[in-house]
Amino acid sequence: MSTCSIFAAQAQTFRVTGAVSKPGEFGWQPGLRLLAASAAAQVEPNAWYQGAALLRESAMREQRKLKRGIQFDLQAAIVEARANNASTTIDLLQRWTSRIDNMPVTGRVPAELNPLKQWLISSNPLLEPGDHIHYPHRPDQIRVVGAVQQDCILPYTAARNPVDYLIDCPVHPAADPNQLFLIQPDGNVQTIGAAYWNVEDAWLAVGATIFVPLAPAQFGTSSADFNRELAEWLATQYQWDE
Repeated sequence: MSTCSIFAAQAQTFRVTGAVSKPGEFGWQPGLRLLAASAAAQVEPNAWYQGAALLRESAMREQRKLKRGIQFDLQAAIVEARANNASTTIDLLQRWTSRIDNMPVTGRVPAELNPLKQWLISSNPLLEPGDHIHYPHRPDQIRVVGAVQQDCILPYTAARNPVDYLIDCPVHPAADPNQLFLIQPDGNVQTIGAAYWNVEDAWLAVGATIFVPLAPAQFGTSSADFNRELAEWLATQYQWDE
């Protein structure tokens, strides 16, 4: 078989992994939908649907651009922090530069991955060749990341407001005190007020990530977009059970 034929054969499959009875690769053909993937892999009852991920090759190009933009803004902010002799801010920015460099481009896209809801055609889109669907198990924690002294994994408490988690995860001096980004396990991103004058209550799902943004002053002309873009990038990451 020629190299081109091998690549073509590889492209005509989709993959399902994680909390399923029959993980692996399956043959793709036009007209297949998400429900067909769920049925083929036999999603287990204890799979965590909200944290499941549809990873799509066609979404990777835009996500690569997003990653490069974040990397550029971080490097520019490091130059600015060095000019201001802001050593603690430099450490934080370098930590995030290293982290972003090592994060994969996943191609994660929004999708309804509860097999029961996929019986509705509106929640059952067509599969694309090369799709990868991952069903994790449910965690019992939330993450706090961003402009914090160090990342925290904290026990989840349903009645706790997002700002309350910061009691157990001290913020960095370079943090923006006015807002938080909530990254729900399905990849939805929400911004809420976090200062005493604008604090907002918000529902946070188990397995969510609280992103503490960096002070916009660090990013010059990119200040309006940097934290939002970084939160959107973090929403493409999905693994808890590594």
